[in-house]
Parts: sequence; structure tokens; C-alpha cells
Amino acid sequence: MKTLALVIGNDNYYDKYKLDNALNDAHSVKQVFEKLGYDVIYCANGNSQKIVELLTEFEEKIKNYDATIFYFAGHGFEVEGENYLAFTECQIDFPNTYHCKQTCIQLTDLLSIYKNNSNKINIVIIDACRRSFERGGIIATSPIQAPKGTLIAFSTSPNDGASDVGYEGNSIFTGSLLKYIGRERLSVEELFKKVRKTVFNLSSGKQTTWEHTSLIGDFYFNNGQMVHSVSIPYSEDVVKDVNYVKNDEFGMLIKKIKSYDWNIQNPAIYNILKIPKNSLDKNQMFILGRNLLQSSGAAFNAIEFMQDLDSNLKKYSEPDGENHLLNGILFEIYFNPQAEFRKHKTKTHFFEEILSLRSNPSFKKSFEFIKNLLISTDYNLIYIPSEKDEIIDIDVLANSKKISNHFDIETEYQLINKITF
Repeated sequence: MKTLALVIGNDNYYDKYKLDNALNDAHSVKQVFEKLGYDVIYCANGNSQKIVELLTEFEEKIKNYDATIFYFAGHGFEVEGENYLAFTECQIDFPNTYHCKQTCIQLTDLLSIYKNNSNKINIVIIDACRRSFERGGIIATSPIQAPKGTLIAFSTSPNDGASDVGYEGNSIFTGSLLKYIGRERLSVEELFKKVRKTVFNLSSGKQTTWEHTSLIGDFYFNNGQMVHSVSIPYSEDVVKDVNYVKNDEFGMLIKKIKSYDWNIQNPAIYNILKIPKNSLDKNQMFILGRNLLQSSGAAFNAIEFMQDLDSNLKKYSEPDGENHLLNGILFEIYFNPQAEFRKHKTKTHFFEEILSLRSNPSFKKSFEFIKNLLISTDYNLIYIPSEKDEIIDIDVLANSKKISNHFDIETEYQLINKITF
């Protein structure tokens, strides 16, 4: 689903109305949206001149997308029945309708854009309702109606405050949102329900998030696309290597290595390993690493490479410590040819030999690379490779049971009924 996001974060208000984390919140949201493959319009500490520019660009572009997301972190309040999202020049101490129309986004203007695009999925996320000391208090937003096809999520319920701090450099609301937003196949309704529970718990019941919705279609922030992101410094056709097709010498050798026929793979591996390292770019080394691991289950030349991995990898090390070939090997362990996380189907070829390199300073960057990717999957992994070992305690509960074979020979087995860690 092609998605456009408009992300705004404002900290730099006048005097006592300055905020600590709105800009952090917006930047964090921008980063995760980019990882999800959204096109992002971003504004940090915007003044009144940016308002027309942002809404005009948003309205012009929206027709080319299936879904849109508007995210705002900053001060928000109501004056004479209108909801305003304040930009940095807003005089919050002395709000009046004329001043606010010049220095704030009017929520009705945004919702008017959505009314004219009700055939799309439109999501509004407002981490606002903020006043001088915290987000919220007696300055609050007026009740609103969500246009058809729109979900509006507030960081707090009507007339209540919301904390500007509380979650690792983010507000409680945005920190909780970021915890769940990358989770694969989590519907938008279920996501905000989880956010509400987390915010309620972290604030000791003082803050409850609030949504208005008239959504008709289904929306998932992460529909499986998050892996290929700005955090992976390789082209999409080597990350999703099922799509890799090149007609040059290197590309044809990779095609042969992908053949699953060791008679074809072995000479191809021999020839590709003879190519000088300085003739290969980082994408070629990355996909070579992936296919060496893939073929090491049968092809002798790949097995031989893996058996002396430490020595063989040094040829491909960069002066800055990067090793794109090892990055490819590590990526192949955890991600399939569609760049989808393998979950319980982790590649096990030479697993211990590969992970034994984690304490070698020469390969530190590669293990940082895979660690960051594994953390971003939001999957409950027991173990993530790192240079320092961590002891993990596992309890296994099993019962003895005797089982007879076809010859009535009895063998006693331990049947596992529970594993906890």
C-alpha cells in the first residue's frame, strides 16, 4: 500500500512553553516511517510560513497514494470551538482566533482535505493537548468528528494532560507508539489499543489515549515491508535477492550458484572467488555472502570457504572495518530471499562457526549491523549475537515414556512438554 506521511515536530516555542521531546518524537516517527517505505514530508520547528507550504504539498500529493498519515508533536489547544496545532511563533499565553489562524494548523483544514479524499485510508496522530508545563491541562482540544475513511488518534483523552517525557527520550505516547508500530501484521485498531494499555500503565492511570474512527478499509503499518529500509545500506535487489537478475559475468555466476545443483555451483563458486575484491562493489559482496551460505549445505567449494571463514573473510574487509560479505552471510541466516524474517526457520549451516567471529574486533561492525536489524524486527528473540556473551537460563520439563517399534523393541524417550527461559 503506497503511503504518504506528513510529520511535524515543534519544540522551540517562546519561553516557558518550550518542549523537551516533541522534536525527538517527530524525528523518531520519521525514521520508522522511512524504514517502512513511506514517503515522508518532514517539518522540524516550523514557523507560520511553513503551514501553507506543508498543507498545499500534502493536498497535492495525496491523490497519488493509497493511504496517508499525519503526525504532529507540539502544543495543541482549542479557541472558540476550533482545534489548533501550534507552530513555534504562536503566542500561547494570549491566543485569539486571528493570531491562531496565522500561527497554527487548524484541524478542520486538515480534515477538509480528508473529506475530499474519503476513498483513501487516512490516519491522524496528535501527540499534543499541551500547555506550559506538560502536554495538556486546562488548555484542551474541542470534540471532533472523523471524516469517512479516517482515524484520529490523540495522545490523551478530552480535557486531560499528557506527559512530554517518560519513555527513553520520547513522550509516553510516542514512545509507546514506536514500540508497536513496526510489529508485522498488527492492525491499526489493535495497535492503538496496545498503545492505550501501555500509556495507561506507564502513567499510572493518569493518561488515557483517545481515538475517533470511521475507517472502512484495513491498514497495517508494517505489512512485511520493514526489513528493506534506510538502515540497510544495500540495494533492494540484493536485500530481496529473489529479484536479483544481472547479465554481466558476476550476475551469471550468482545465477549458477542459485541453481541448487552442486555440479553447477562448485565451478561458479571457484570462479567468483577468483574475482579481485577491488573489482566488486558492496552490493556484489553482500549477495555473494548470502549465496555462499545458501550453497554451503551441499557445494564443496562453499563448504571449504566456510571451514576457514576467519581467514577467507579478511580478503573482503574494508579499511573502515566494514565487511560486506560477512554482512550478507549474517543477513542470510535470519532473512529469506524475500527479505522476510525467518522467525523459527533460522539458517543453521555453519552457524556456530559464523557466530564464533562475534568476539573478533575485525568483524565488530558486521555484528552491529545484524544486531540492529534483529532488534528492529520486534520479534521476541532469545539470543541476539554480540561481542559479549550472555548466559541464558533455560528450564526444560520432560517426562519419560517407553515406546515400542515394529519389532516390539522398547526404547525410553524423554518427551518435552515445556521449555521456559
